[in-house]
Amino acid sequence: MYDICVIGGGASGLTAAITAAEAKPGLRIVVLEKKDKPGSKILASGNGRCNMTNTECLNYRETLGFFSSLGVLARIGDEGRIYPYSEEALAVQRGLTDRAAALGIEIRTDWAAAKASKKDAFVVISSKGDSIEARCLLIACGGKAGPKFGTTGDGYGMAKGFDHHVTKLVPALTGVTVRENIKALAGVRARAKVSLIFRGSEIFEESGIVQFSGDYISGICVMNLSRFLLIPEGKSLSDGFDDYIMSIDLLPDAADVERLIVEKSQKPGISAGNLLNSIVSAPLAAYIMKFSKGDAKVAAGMLKDLKFKPSGVRGWEYAQVTRGGVELDEINMENMESELVPGLYFAGEIIDYDGPCGGYNLQNAWETGIRAGRGMADVL
Repeated sequence: MYDICVIGGGASGLTAAITAAEAKPGLRIVVLEKKDKPGSKILASGNGRCNMTNTECLNYRETLGFFSSLGVLARIGDEGRIYPYSEEALAVQRGLTDRAAALGIEIRTDWAAAKASKKDAFVVISSKGDSIEARCLLIACGGKAGPKFGTTGDGYGMAKGFDHHVTKLVPALTGVTVRENIKALAGVRARAKVSLIFRGSEIFEESGIVQFSGDYISGICVMNLSRFLLIPEGKSLSDGFDDYIMSIDLLPDAADVERLIVEKSQKPGISAGNLLNSIVSAPLAAYIMKFSKGDAKVAAGMLKDLKFKPSGVRGWEYAQVTRGGVELDEINMENMESELVPGLYFAGEIIDYDGPCGGYNLQNAWETGIRAGRGMADVL
């Protein structure tokens, strides 16, 4: 019989286990990890640098204090992004696992939790039929994004088994596929402003680097846009994105572009094509010239409003986070305990939260992990 069983050896699960063990020494704590080592998704985060949190996050100082206690120092980068000082995700993963080992927390790898129930205590059964009992249970096994790291949505079924409701799950922070043929733009990068229009109204806008691929568009600003690309009620995957338009302004800092292009293209020896090649990359210039049919006025309009029809978002394999999850009004957000089942807790991506790129989602993992760890220690 363990005091605490944590399903998921990722960011929130390890944080919760460490917090509980520090709050009440002597607790028997076990962390169950599906993969062959804990924290594998941490190692891949931030392109291997681990964007731990952001200065725009309300409680980022608490996160920095937690990692400082583990001996992991941090530095602030561009746009408030905070990284380990070494800028290596390994420093974060090792800081967590080394502290867990020092506290006597048992981490069982290659242990895939398949079912969870509660009788006198919580019982967790693995896919191989092994079982573990505990007084408190924390489900922190992530969402469905990045299944190669073990996050395949197992926790949602367990939550439903305890009568919790799970909101619609959608891959987020990923590239947006479009209906237009953009193969000629593959590899093009451009600094731009992207907007998402839904039924004539703008619902999202952000500037940044836009990257074109064979059949999709990405870049941080586009990935953030993907969080708002949802299928309306009553529509299916085949027609669910018909009411959206993605607009790209390739000259967000320039005004009166039409006058500039039209007037200059009327001078001898200057064509709209030449002007475009001096403003955007050659593939983009050729793309605009093709669809504007060489009309300088139309080409100028496309520079400021290059429209694409989204056909969807890239799948779970490419998504950084899951939109949707266990309903928040069924969780006491002060200590992450279930409002339906005493002794059951949730933390991390499994709950219905998703934030933009830039450390917000890892902040949610650390923060909810700390709350859950304290909450479990308080009742034991």
